Amino acid sequence: MKIVLISEVKEILSKLSKERDLKREQKIALEHSEKVNPIPAKKARELVSKLMEIGRIEEKQACKIADLLPKDEDELLAIFAKETYIPSKEEIEEILNLVREYS
Repeated sequence: MKIVLISEVKEILSKLSKERDLKREQKIALEHSEKVNPIPAKKARELVSKLMEIGRIEEKQACKIADLLPKDEDELLAIFAKETYIPSKEEIEEILNLVREYS
């Protein structure tokens, strides 16, 4: 199963909307993706790759970070709330710096 980023959903649905009328659910998903995630899909995938190089961050967590673009430690730690791995203080700073760089 492939994880699809919100920015990728935005890109896919935008292209599709130029070809044909979107269904109601697709329109809602497109509107949501445009409001929630400001970075392009290519940039978001780059961020995911760099995040996965930090500590033991898995693709699922890296994608969630790229989708949500947390602004502070509390928002970031919420992503890891149900995970067995929680990043160290140094890793948290590195993650937040990367997010700032890409957002």
